[in-house]
Amino acid sequence: MTSPQDLRICIIGAGPSGLATAKNLLQAGFRNFTVFEKNDRVGGNWIYSTRSGHSSVYESVRSISSKTLSQLEDFAFPAYYPSYPSQSLLLKYFESYAARFGLFNHIQFGAEVQRAEKAGGQRWIVTLHDGSTQEFHALFVCNGHHWSPRMPVIPGTFTGRFLHSHDFKSPHIFGKDRVLVVGGGNSAADIAGQVARATGTCSMSLRRGYHVLPRFIFGIPSDVWYARLAWLPGPVLKLAGGRLTRLAVAAYTRQGLPKPDHPLLACHPLINSELLYYIRKRRIQTLPGVVRFDGNRVWFNNGSSGEFDTVIACTGYAVRFPFFNRNFINYEDGVPMLYLRMFHPEHRDLFFIGLVQPNGSIWPLADLQAKLAANYLLGSYQLPDDLEQRCSAEADSIRRSFVRTPRHNLEVHYHEFRRLLLNQIPASAPAWNGDRGRNVS
Repeated sequence: MTSPQDLRICIIGAGPSGLATAKNLLQAGFRNFTVFEKNDRVGGNWIYSTRSGHSSVYESVRSISSKTLSQLEDFAFPAYYPSYPSQSLLLKYFESYAARFGLFNHIQFGAEVQRAEKAGGQRWIVTLHDGSTQEFHALFVCNGHHWSPRMPVIPGTFTGRFLHSHDFKSPHIFGKDRVLVVGGGNSAADIAGQVARATGTCSMSLRRGYHVLPRFIFGIPSDVWYARLAWLPGPVLKLAGGRLTRLAVAAYTRQGLPKPDHPLLACHPLINSELLYYIRKRRIQTLPGVVRFDGNRVWFNNGSSGEFDTVIACTGYAVRFPFFNRNFINYEDGVPMLYLRMFHPEHRDLFFIGLVQPNGSIWPLADLQAKLAANYLLGSYQLPDDLEQRCSAEADSIRRSFVRTPRHNLEVHYHEFRRLLLNQIPASAPAWNGDRGRNVS
């Protein structure tokens, strides 16, 4: 490999994955790298704005994974942060992380990458929005996958307000609108609760049942509880989870939610402590899947219909890389063929960091991926010879383990994938050579 001093590296995006990548490159001794960020600050999806844009966070959003299992290596969340930090606290955390590790010196703000093209040999030509080009030896893709809305294809025409959750910023704009939320993910449940709180009522259209987990169990974050049990042998964990699931499903169905048609972790669970409360209070009405629009009337797959003023599609995001030619890289359909969800089998100088959707936080996993990639460039980690076969095996495992929907093409089991990455980190991996990360104040 080229020495750390000579290797020129490009990082696309200064969100959590891009920042973790930059920190791990510095930790491994690399200095000649540039992070291109289209916004004017770090934080990626956690930059809140009243205008629609790259970020999809809304006014009162909180993390759905606890701070205990979301922090990046060498930089703990401060003790005064709540268990589930708000958008503003998370943004402050990422800004403080960048400052603590000297990452701002490597970030070029207001620099949108228009094209990234593979040239001969170990060379990448990166073209920015102003037409300027730069050449690099390695490319890290950290642009995130929660920014390009996937709108549902529904027959007919809806004459009311029809928007994607990406453009939802506050429930207060809806006044007394009759609002229908389409979808059953965490954003759908959270937005439905916010709308119900602001307007009095809200409806949710669900194609299937989902497992609902509270944020806290006996005062402890639910993901921390699961982490304490993750050491159990698979059969024992499945047995305990199955019994708990049967009890929970009985509670869901009594509240009017459809019965889940899948095991607990075969679909991203809903982490929400308010949904069942609002359903019980009849402030959220659950409805079946939408089949067509007719003016402001929405028809459902059980033959019923209702009139609505606003429809919010919480239908996920397409996995897109606008800087790549679609004939070169296109992961919009199917499971990406990547080893450890990051190494491309044909281009050994191309790395995807954070291109996963775990039933937990993305950030610690992206941190480990970045550490592994940095050590690969350093020459202390070797890729297996049967890389293509391993990519295929990983993709097959994802297809077998999770519900076959586009949103699960990136899905991984958090603890299982974390252990897998940790086992790949070489013992010689450099540690941070300064004092340990300090808390933000």
